[in-house]
Order: sequence, then structure tokens, then C-alpha cells
Amino acid sequence: MKSLETTPLVSVVMNAYYSEDYLAEAIESVVAQTYANWEIILWENESSDRTREISESFNDPRIRYFFAAEKVSLYESRMNAFSKARGELVAFLDCDDFWMPEKLSIQVAVFTDPHCVITCSDFIIQSEGNAVKNGQFRKQRVATYERQTSSLFEVAMHYRVGMSSLMVRSKSAKSVWPWPPPAYSKIEDMDMVLRLMTVGLLAPVAKPLMVYRWHGGNFTLQTNNAIAELTDWAASIGELPLSTDEKHLLMEKFNIDILNLQCHQMLLAGNRSGAWQITQQMPFNLRRIKWSLKIMMPSRLFQSVISS
Repeated sequence: MKSLETTPLVSVVMNAYYSEDYLAEAIESVVAQTYANWEIILWENESSDRTREISESFNDPRIRYFFAAEKVSLYESRMNAFSKARGELVAFLDCDDFWMPEKLSIQVAVFTDPHCVITCSDFIIQSEGNAVKNGQFRKQRVATYERQTSSLFEVAMHYRVGMSSLMVRSKSAKSVWPWPPPAYSKIEDMDMVLRLMTVGLLAPVAKPLMVYRWHGGNFTLQTNNAIAELTDWAASIGELPLSTDEKHLLMEKFNIDILNLQCHQMLLAGNRSGAWQITQQMPFNLRRIKWSLKIMMPSRLFQSVISS
């Protein structure tokens, strides 16, 4: 095994906002890594729970805690934490997710390719709490990309990057990530990934290296924010180094994504007629048929499926 002196430091960015429920398990998954040369940048964003107490309970000098007294967007919070990173490589771990023990070891090895600036992996979605219907426990594996790619179009059209599976080359990220960043809290990861791909390759790992814990939340607020952010992001699509045809296809895709979010928003509000009007603007495909079936469901089934 290589000594710490011959292995790059990996800075693990963790952004916390009332994250005490799952934080200890997330940190434990870093401590348990087979790769030992890491530091954690734990950036708490104006919350008042036990986050600091939990981090200090590990008594590990590699865990560096920062507190921000003012709440900002998740994008800005991630960039604030990133600015404190000392590592040649930077990984991201959301506080309610956790890693497989070999995660860092496998991904650090990817960066022996000097053209690689970003890597991600397959991951597991683990549903629990409010996200589980009828007492059932659900797990789902999500596959990322099949091969190395420099195609922004491919990644943007079929975005399959789990934020907590992400590792980046710090020097490259500093050259392209914006400051101040857009005020995104739902699509900031996609913006970060696509900007970074303008200077190098994305190299995927076809193995699940992290678990994304889905435990419900405020679906209405999430949908409202996602619509606003996606609309704003689509307006700046012309800045990407893409062909005219690629930009046109991406605009079509994002317009359809926005319609789907709007339909979801209408259903969450119980507005079936409004949702139906939105479906009529969608291309006739399987997704439109699924929305139509949800809209026509009997009331006793309706509430149980609108957030799925």
C-alpha cells in the first residue's frame, strides 16, 4: 500500500443544514474508508441543531468544522466549503447519504489519467421514512454513464450524476466554477458538472459507491424551486460550447422537463384540470400517458401516488 505522502489528499465537502439525523452515519462512512488520506470540510449553513456536537464527537483532526451565520443557496454553500479545501482532489458527500468503504480508493485511481477532471459512480437509492409507501422498504440501483465522455450534450441530455458520488480535480474546478455562483439549490450539481466538463473528461465508475437516502420532504417546495432554477438555467444554454442542433435538442428537453414539473406541481396542489391542460402541451409519449392516468385516478388512490 502506498504511504500517505505518495497519495493525494482528498477533501470531502459536506454541507449541513439541520442534518443531525443522518450526519453521524455519513461521517462514519468517511472514517471507514480504505483510503486514509482525507479531510472533511463540514460547512454548517445557519442551522442550530447538534451538527457541531456530532462532528466533534469523532475527535478526529481531519474533520474541519465551519459555521455560516447566514443561510445562502446550496450552490453558494458548496462553493464556500470548496474554498476551504486543501486537497488535490475534492469529493462531495451530502449529510444524509453515505459511502461504500472502497469509494475513495477506487475513484482516486481514476485520476491517474491526466485528462480526467471528474468522476462519478453508480449509486443506490434507499427509500425510507416518508418516502416509503405502505410500509415497504425500497432500494434501487442507478447506473451512471458507460464510458469516458467529453460530450456535454450527452451528459446534459441524460443526466445521471449522483452528487455524493462526485470527485473532481480541484485545480480544474477552480478554473471554471463561478463566483458568485447562481442561486441554485436543486440543479447546482448539474451546473457544476457541465462547467467542469468544458476542460476535461468525465470518467464513470460502473459500480455503486454510495447510497442516496431518500426520505421525502417538502415536495411542493422542491418542485417550485426546481421549475424556477431549470427555467433560469435553460435561458443561459447558449453559453455552452454546443452545436446549434445540440442546443435546440437540449432546449426541447428542458422545456418538456419544465412541463413535467409543472404538472407535478398542479397534482400536488390537487388541481387536476390544471394538470390536464399542461399534459396537452406535452409530446404524445409514455410519460404523457402516465400523467393522464394519474389525473384520472379515483380520489382514494390519487394522494398515494402523486409524490411517487
